Amino acid sequence: MMSEPKRMHPAAMILNFFTGLVETVKNYIIPFGVAFFLNQNHLVKMIAIAAGVLIFLFLIASSIIKWRKFTYRIEEDELRVEEGLITRKKRYIPIERIQTINTSAGLIQQMFKLVKLQVETAGDGKEAEVSLVAITQEEADNIQQVLFDRKREITGIATGEAGLQKEAVEKVEEAPQAPELTYKMSGQELLVAASTSSGIGVIISGVFAFITQIDDVFNLDWLYERFSFLNSAGAAVIGLVVFIGLVIAWLLSVIGMLLKYANFTIVRKNKDIIISRGLIEKHQTTIPLQRIQAIKIKESLIRQPFGYATVTIVSAGGSAMEEDKSTVLFPIIKKKQIKKHLCDFLPDYAPEEELNRLPKRSMRRYLLRASWPVLAVIPLSIFLSPWGYLSILLIPLFWIIGYLAYRDAGWKISGDRLIVSSRFISRTTAVVKRRRMQVFEVSRSFFQRRRKLVSIHTSTKSSILMEKFSVADVDQKDSEEIFAWYSYEKRVTGQ
Repeated sequence: MMSEPKRMHPAAMILNFFTGLVETVKNYIIPFGVAFFLNQNHLVKMIAIAAGVLIFLFLIASSIIKWRKFTYRIEEDELRVEEGLITRKKRYIPIERIQTINTSAGLIQQMFKLVKLQVETAGDGKEAEVSLVAITQEEADNIQQVLFDRKREITGIATGEAGLQKEAVEKVEEAPQAPELTYKMSGQELLVAASTSSGIGVIISGVFAFITQIDDVFNLDWLYERFSFLNSAGAAVIGLVVFIGLVIAWLLSVIGMLLKYANFTIVRKNKDIIISRGLIEKHQTTIPLQRIQAIKIKESLIRQPFGYATVTIVSAGGSAMEEDKSTVLFPIIKKKQIKKHLCDFLPDYAPEEELNRLPKRSMRRYLLRASWPVLAVIPLSIFLSPWGYLSILLIPLFWIIGYLAYRDAGWKISGDRLIVSSRFISRTTAVVKRRRMQVFEVSRSFFQRRRKLVSIHTSTKSSILMEKFSVADVDQKDSEEIFAWYSYEKRVTGQ
């Protein structure tokens, strides 16, 4: 069972070098820039150059040594990794603790027809437990097959099949395999997803953060002087410049989304969901069905009017370096098609069309909560007169958002699933199975008590935190019905 120690492909040396180079640049670029560009002392510049050369040579040597001394193998129901020259490190990961195995391929991996394989456990660490940065696709497939097959055998033994291990394995092999299902996002859906994404905000904030950091080191007065004409420009010119900037940021956001979600494909194979995406950097994530904790359906203010939504999987295990606590299942999908596709891929989490809505007496509280930002409108109107008076137009907007939050909030019990819906800016609908709910809570404020209203909360495991879903101002009788449904499972299982 792959018991002989193996090394990664020699391309791992290149990847190790660039990883170390990026970390070094990130940590020392500012002091090196100050010493080399801003200091007029030639001795200091020579020292800086010599230090840069030494660091470069050290990175080359350490990359070679790291590749040479890194081995992995599967032995005695463990994935074993050994690394290090002076300090020898050994990590033995029991197969039953492995939650998921992900593969990706950056530019360097693709040049050598390799992939990066990451093994993650339920340990909630900051990084993947094991990362094999350069192995062949065949080797990656072999590792996944061996690990998952052996884990199923171990799980079967742990659940009371110890005396029938051979017979159980034979039955599994003889049992008919579930048909393989495939979904591929169309080019039109990809374009809609890219055009309506929220990446523009990330790009704008990133540009401002970059300019702020650079301005602390380098003098950017020359850049500001180029745009000094805006000081005396009219509102129309300033508006045009802002509009052009937003268009550029939107185009960059679209390009980023197109590269990220190109070739997006979902495959359900036996008891696993396999998600592949990416053009320049290819990613593949394998999620065992038993790891899934909940499904989230998110409808943003931009996508909801067009009938589109995003569906994500909340799953247990994983590392803190993941982009989110959730894995995107459908980056964008027509809302009327969600139930059909989930019935195909995840039938246990298919949502219901109609939810139990909140009582009419709850609407007042939603409108009041949405009115709090109005307090900021008053000082704007006073101190930024006369343009500040335009902020009064925001008041109806806040009330509309409050009404939408009331209208879209709701809940429903469907068999062993609890479906809850709420809105802050975007509408979020969560489908949670009762046995995946870690807790069900009911809270009530003084003002809610007077109207016999409560707020309900449930939590489930995610990659690094607890994912929480809440609905405010639910009828008190409804919360008692949900609690009775939830506590029934505890009584039956004796928990």
